[in-house]
Amino acid sequence: LGDTFAHTNPRLPDHPTVLASDGFVAVTGYLRSQIIGRNCRFLQGPGTPQASVQRIRDGLNSGKGCTELLRVLNYRRDGEPFYCLLCIIPVHDASGTIVYFIGGQTNV
Repeated sequence: LGDTFAHTNPRLPDHPTVLASDGFVAVTGYLRSQIIGRNCRFLQGPGTPQASVQRIRDGLNSGKGCTELLRVLNYRRDGEPFYCLLCIIPVHDASGTIVYFIGGQTNV
């Protein structure tokens, strides 16, 4: 996943971010305090392809995660768009319950 990743908690309403790596903070331009507690969709904007958003949503809802190469998926705090390869992986506890999703992004 590299050094640009975030953990979300699917057991809480709207899958809030519970951990953001230093790389995630640096790439997005947001302070960690502005990221934690929010769903990562706040990074999406007008250029984010809705088909990609739907595939991400489907991957989360199915519990399988997804890998998505997106055109202008996210926007930095200053409004600058950036391209990324997004990989979302579910993390299970010993009983098989999904406890987190890890979303890693690689700038392209």
